Amino acid sequence: MAKKIMILFIDSFMADVFEQASNKGLVPTLDFLRSRGAYWTDCVTVFPTMSASVDGSLLTGTFPDVHKLPGILWYNRNENKVVNYGNGPMGMFKLGITRCAYDIAYGMNQIHFSKQVKTIYEELEEQGIPTASINCMIHRGTDSYDFMLPGLMNLILMKLKVPPIRGPKGFSLGKFARTPLLEGVKWKWNQSIFKRYGFNDSFAIDLAEKMVKQNQLPDFTIVYLPDTDYSYHRHPEQGPEILGKVDRQIARLLRSFGGAEKAMEECTFILLGDHGQTKIGPDTDATVDLEPLFHGLKQAKLKKVDPQEDELIICNNERMTYLYPLKEGILEEVVKRLSEDHRIDLIAWKEQNGVRIQSGTKSLSFAPGEGVADPYGRHWMIKGEEILGLSITEGTISFGDYPDLFSRLYGGLYAHEGQVITVTTYPGYDFYTKGDPVHLGGASHGSLHRSDSIVPLIITGETQDAFKRPRLVDLKPYIMNKITN
Repeated sequence: MAKKIMILFIDSFMADVFEQASNKGLVPTLDFLRSRGAYWTDCVTVFPTMSASVDGSLLTGTFPDVHKLPGILWYNRNENKVVNYGNGPMGMFKLGITRCAYDIAYGMNQIHFSKQVKTIYEELEEQGIPTASINCMIHRGTDSYDFMLPGLMNLILMKLKVPPIRGPKGFSLGKFARTPLLEGVKWKWNQSIFKRYGFNDSFAIDLAEKMVKQNQLPDFTIVYLPDTDYSYHRHPEQGPEILGKVDRQIARLLRSFGGAEKAMEECTFILLGDHGQTKIGPDTDATVDLEPLFHGLKQAKLKKVDPQEDELIICNNERMTYLYPLKEGILEEVVKRLSEDHRIDLIAWKEQNGVRIQSGTKSLSFAPGEGVADPYGRHWMIKGEEILGLSITEGTISFGDYPDLFSRLYGGLYAHEGQVITVTTYPGYDFYTKGDPVHLGGASHGSLHRSDSIVPLIITGETQDAFKRPRLVDLKPYIMNKITN
C-alpha cells in the first residue's frame, strides 16, 4: 500500500534561516526529516510571492494567469472593486471590514478562483480518495460547510452573510467553519482572538494530531503553519529561534504517530515554504512612498473606484505593487515616474500578447512562442536588451537573481483582465501606501527577486532525481502521480 502524503506548508520557510537554526541545534525534527529523504534549497515559488497566489498554484499546478488569483490586494475589473484578502487590518478597515471578510471567506475560493482548474482536493476526492486541508487559504473541495463567526467576530462582523463554503472531507479554517474535524476539540488558548481564532501552528497541529490518533488521516493532507511569517516580518534577526518553535510543533505531530520512525512508515512528508522574505532597511528611504510619486494623477479611493473619473489605482502587495491605468496615456506617465526611482528594479506591463519589462534605462519584451528555451523547457520570443542579469547562452535563458522570471511575471500580469503594471523593488526596500503594513527594520516579500522567491523543499523517502530544478507549480503532478499510481 502506498504511503499517505502530508504537506507541512511553512509560511516564510527559508533555507538560510534553516541552516542557521540547524547549526545552533534548534531544529532537530527538521534535521531528521531532511536526513530521511531529498532536500533542495532552491525550489522556485510563483509571483507575486504572496499567499493567495502561491497557494492557488500549489493546489492547481498552474500559474496565476490560469487560476486567476493575482495577489493579496488587487483590482477586479469585472466587479469594479479592489479586493483585499487580508493585507493588514488598517487596509481592510479602509475598504470595509465586512466587504474584505466576505472576499476572504467566500469570494477568494468560490468566485475569483477559476472554475476552469481543479484543486488536488477536488481531483482526488472525485476519484474516491479522501483528502484534508487544515487552515489553508485555498481549500476548494467537494464538500459543503457552514461558515461561522467565533467569539467577538460576531459583533465585529454582525452584518456579514456568507453562503456555505467548499472544502475537502477533512477540513478546518481556524474556528471559522463548522466541520466534523472540530467536533470534540476542547477549548484552548490557541483558539482565542489573541491567537487569531485557530490560525496558528499550535491549533493546526492539534487537528493533525487528532486525525492521526483517531486513525482518520486521509491519503493526502496539507497542514498550513503561519506563525513563522507573522514573527519574521517583525523580528528577522530572530529567524533561527522562530523556526525552532515550528520544529517543536512538528515534533509533537511525529510523536502522535508513535514516534518519528512510525511516522516515516505511514507517511511521506513534504515540507516547503510559500515564499522567502527580504530584510528591509531601518531608514525611511527604505520605503517607496507611492501616492506622492503620482501627484497630479487622479488616484482612486480603494473603497469606491470611479472608472469615469479616476486615472490610476494603486494596489500595494508589500515588495511589489499592481498599478491599474484607467485612461489613455496614464501607463506611459506611470512608467516614466517609476523609472526615475533608484529603488525600483523592475517595471512590467502587458504588451500585445506578451510582456514588456523596463529596468533603469534598459527594456526587453517577451511572449510565449517558438523561440529561446528557458531552464524549465518553456519557449519564448524575446526582443530587446539583456536586463536584470538575464543572459542567453547556447540557446538557453539564464535568469540570474530572478528565477523563472518569464513564466512568473507573465502569470501575475495575465491573471488580470485589462491593462495592469507591476513594479517591484530591489532588496532592502518596500512599498508604502497609507494604511498598509510597514516593515522598516523588519522583513517583507512580494517581489520576483530570489530573496523572496526561493524556498527549501524536503520530501522524505525521495531522491534528488525527483526534481532537477524544483518549482512549486510542479508539485501537484508529482503528488497526483504518487497517490494514483
